[in-house]
Amino acid sequence: MRSSFTKLLKREFSLSLSNILLIFFNQFFYCIGVIIFIIAIGTEEEILRKTAFGIIWTLVIFTILFSVEQFFVQDYRDGSLKELQTIGYSPEVIIITKLITMWFFIILPILILTPVLTIMLPINFQNIKILLFSLILGSPSLLMIATIAEILTIQAKKSKVIILILVFPLYVPVLIFGVGSNKTLINGQDPLNNFFILFAFFLITLPITIISGKLALKELNN
Repeated sequence: MRSSFTKLLKREFSLSLSNILLIFFNQFFYCIGVIIFIIAIGTEEEILRKTAFGIIWTLVIFTILFSVEQFFVQDYRDGSLKELQTIGYSPEVIIITKLITMWFFIILPILILTPVLTIMLPINFQNIKILLFSLILGSPSLLMIATIAEILTIQAKKSKVIILILVFPLYVPVLIFGVGSNKTLINGQDPLNNFFILFAFFLITLPITIISGKLALKELNN
């Protein structure tokens, strides 16, 4: 079981590396998006300070939505999703390996780039730590919600707008507590409660993603 999991994980990493230009493009979109927001707001430091978390979280959401498709659509088009199940890989293992790969190629670069981008924002080191910690806890839930939407709609001819409409109501709670961690700090409160709630969202979305993804992948075989 462990060797098959490792083998499948290596396959996912190899495929992602072969599409590394798309991954770079998505991260470029993230960086440019943050810069455009900052330029659009201008030199109003107070506004930037209040909206910094919202800017970052909004761009993280869009970057994830634009990135997730490339980890599924190629396997769907060439029949690999069906073939992997036929040769003995369980849907759960397929989903988990893809989630790990997406975290490594989507979320990890975001976590690395974000401290660099915050140089342009009027926020202190404490705010940056809170921002990064909230992203570490909240971004996996965003990733899994986007994964559910992608798997469930992969057979349909859909646009990113439709996927955004599907996932937005699910993103709202994560977004509220992610961005809200900064407001609690501004108000002199401890953001720890927000972190616990973000972690709770992760614990909820993980089994939901695996179960719904399992049913959707099995449906592809019919």
